[in-house]
Amino acid sequence: MFKTGIFAVTSVAVVAGMVTFFSGTNVSRADTDARNLYMTHCGGCCHGPEGKPTDLGAALGARDFTDAGWQAKTTDEQIIRQINDGTPEKMKPFKEELTPDEIKALVPVIRSFGKK
Repeated sequence: MFKTGIFAVTSVAVVAGMVTFFSGTNVSRADTDARNLYMTHCGGCCHGPEGKPTDLGAALGARDFTDAGWQAKTTDEQIIRQINDGTPEKMKPFKEELTPDEIKALVPVIRSFGKK
């Protein structure tokens, strides 16, 4: 009986430790994939890895995703539309390169730059 009690207490302690350890970890596979999409299609050319325009991006009028004012006034739907359709002579449309789900996955990445 004593061994059963020790096993139960140890099991609870292990589970509590795992919950505590993993509760601070909020990076999922989908988050990583979306960040990779951003870095592949956006983060190296016009929008930098930290959400600010690169030199080329600044010359083309690329958005600064760290700008709290822009983040507040821009809807997710507007971001999706911009990625889909682009802007003539400034940003190419990505609707032929990325799936609708991939484009939607970029929204939280873009939003994350405004939280820094």
